This record gives sequence, C-alpha cells and structure tokens, in this order.
Amino acid sequence: MKNLAGNSVSIFLFQFVIHGEGISFILNEAIAQDMAHDIDQKIKPLVHACCETLLRYKNLCTSNIIMDGNILNDGGFEVMLSKGLGRHFAEQEKQHLFQDAKKIADLLTAVMDRATQAMKKGKHLSPSLKQPPQSPKKIKKGLEALGQEKSLLAELQWFAEGKHIRPGLKQLLPEDLPSGVSASRGYDHRGHCLNLEHKTLGELGRIVLINMGDGQMLLQPELHTGGGNLEDPLVKQKRDVFETVVSTVSNCFDENSKKKNISS
Repeated sequence: MKNLAGNSVSIFLFQFVIHGEGISFILNEAIAQDMAHDIDQKIKPLVHACCETLLRYKNLCTSNIIMDGNILNDGGFEVMLSKGLGRHFAEQEKQHLFQDAKKIADLLTAVMDRATQAMKKGKHLSPSLKQPPQSPKKIKKGLEALGQEKSLLAELQWFAEGKHIRPGLKQLLPEDLPSGVSASRGYDHRGHCLNLEHKTLGELGRIVLINMGDGQMLLQPELHTGGGNLEDPLVKQKRDVFETVVSTVSNCFDENSKKKNISS
C-alpha cells in the first residue's frame, strides 16, 4: 500500500476524502473498533477543524483523497496533502493543519497501544462503533477548548520573548457588542478565531485574526448562513447584526494598531 506521496505504508491510519460538497474522514476500521470514548471525544474536534481547512482548498484538489496519514515501513508517521495542493496554503495554516493531523495520529496510536496491552492481558476491548455521533454542541466545546489552549500557548511564547502589553491598549468588552450578541473563543488553523452568536438569531459567524507577516494582521469576517440564501430574511438579519459587530471589532483593532502593540 502506498500513501499520497507514493511511500510504502505499514499501517493506514486515516484519509480525508472529498465527498460531494463536503469532506469525509475515513478511519482505519480495526482502530475504529477499538476506539475508546475518551479518545473519540478528543479526536472529533480535531477532525472538524481539519475538515474546515481542507474545504477551503477542495476545488484546487486533483484527487478524491485530499489528505492522508499513515505509519510508514520505517515506523514514522507521515501526513500528506494531495499532490501540488500544499503550495496553495499559507505556511502557518499548513503547519497548524499538519500539527492537528499529528495529534490525531498520536491519539490513534494510543488506541492501538491500549488494544495491544489488552491482548497481552487476555482481555478484549468493547467495540464502540455503535456510539452515537458527537453532538455539534460538544464539538463546539471541543473547538473552544482547542482555541483557548492555542491562545494560552501564544501568550506564553509572547511573554517568553520578553514582550509586554502596551499601556492604554483598548480591550473589547462584552458591552461593546450589540444587544443579544455573545462572543466565544473559536479554533481556526489560519489564526486566532472569535465565534459570534445571537440569542435569537443563532450563530452569526466568525472573525479570524490572520498574521500576514511583517507585523501586518488581517481581520477575516465570515458570515454563517447555515446554507441559506443571502436574500433570506433570517440571513439578512444575521448579516446586519454581524456587520455591526465586525465594524466594532475592526474599529477597536484599528485604534490599537495606530501605535505599537508591544514593547520589548
């Protein structure tokens, strides 16, 4: 068996496959049969984040398999994108994608290790293929936890480099947002992510802060339509509120950018 790079595979772990308008996650069947609930809960948010990233590049992919992960004959793990696809990625986004693919591989390896230990003790793991799919709320919580972890690591690195918060830096507060709007930490391979929700309209969208290099940052707003048409009344209401939020966040960001945000 060969992977996308043409290298010989010892153990197939997973593939991300284009399926219609979406991306499907194909898991090694034997590993899936031994999957424990705790590991399954950790994997699903990572898979969701990878699918979201790969969807943005789906139309540039020349094969059905857009990314795969395998253990090679030499025992090393290798994750590969479809041939030529990697050149279209921003480097930071691609590295974050690969890091999460490696985390998925590590969790799957843990499943195999548990099964091996159980066999040595003469035990059999209970199959968990009949477990119900993880709910969107739990996946959202999982993504929020990943976002919090990512933000904390970035802050620790920031301070480790001797940087400090500039006095007078304006912080966006909950009361700065329109009535009924709440914000929560999200997770996106492109950069830091803010999810926005309205108490009656539901999910509004996200704002991703992307590091463009040379001290330049890009605010990338993405309206959540839920598959609806932009002319639908509900989507129009969402768009109006979302645009107000984006304007508020952008103004705060621009004000902070007028001066240096950090000092060494």
